[in-house]
Amino acid sequence: MEKGTIHIACNIDTSYVKYCIVMLTSLFENNREAKFHIHVIAGELSEEARRQLCNWVEQHYSQTLTIYEAGEDLLKGCMIYGNSHISLATYYRIFLETILPQDLQKVIYLDCDLVVNGSIKNFWDTDISDYAVGCVEDMWSGKSDNYTRLHYDASFSYFNAGVLLVNLDYWRKIEFQQTAVMYISQHVNELVFNDQDVLNALLHDCKLFLPFRYNVQDGFLRRKRRIRPEVWAVLDKELLHPVIMHYTGGKKPWQYKSQHPYKNLYFHYLDLTPWKGERPVVPFSYKLKRTFDQLCCFMRLARPKYRKCIELCPKNS
Repeated sequence: MEKGTIHIACNIDTSYVKYCIVMLTSLFENNREAKFHIHVIAGELSEEARRQLCNWVEQHYSQTLTIYEAGEDLLKGCMIYGNSHISLATYYRIFLETILPQDLQKVIYLDCDLVVNGSIKNFWDTDISDYAVGCVEDMWSGKSDNYTRLHYDASFSYFNAGVLLVNLDYWRKIEFQQTAVMYISQHVNELVFNDQDVLNALLHDCKLFLPFRYNVQDGFLRRKRRIRPEVWAVLDKELLHPVIMHYTGGKKPWQYKSQHPYKNLYFHYLDLTPWKGERPVVPFSYKLKRTFDQLCCFMRLARPKYRKCIELCPKNS
């Protein structure tokens, strides 16, 4: 493993290349002094997608990129629950220990529906030598069904798999991949949150919770929270210093129905890429609906979905 290099892994398919580039742009812009090795894992990528990634990572930002075409055979037996916005490529996350180089000891895994708005040095430097993974509690951790469905005690809580500090040595030691594949084959009908459920079922007792600022999920910002109430006070303090904004859920900033209070942060980083100025087209009927909803909130006939959030400026501006 290259000394001083921060290793980042992400899973994509061709349709997610743009969002991957936006995510990486935010990472590079806010960590200008850092040396990165980006590991992109995909079932297959078009030549155009490869060219875009190489040009942006290697030429525009002078960072190191390795692309792994893992193939779809690995994903046999995996399935996506319901009519999901999630790609089957998400399951490549459980194969990190064998896809990535064997001398790589740890890696930061990042979803592509997020932006990094600060330094990740402290996150990377966290000592997880005694843990399988460093992670952040999930916005649905207060949902009791998670624990009955996955057959473990709620005291362990439930983590989000979109931002992970993965101890690859630990995974290899416990043969995590082999265990995960077996678990999927035996419990496929119990998996609601796909590979995130698998990770929690198998690693809930060997994880290290990290500060909420490193994975600020949509549900943290809503008035109606589903995270465990006992962590709300700590969460509210962490929301004053967010580092990674994770646009969880089915309504992404690049979709016109998104009401996320920090969607303009996403557009800030989008505008640093070749897709500068691109915005979703909002139908007139939806504009009317939004105006009506805002009027109802103004007249106190309804409450906004989101809490009042601090103004968040891009750190690199």
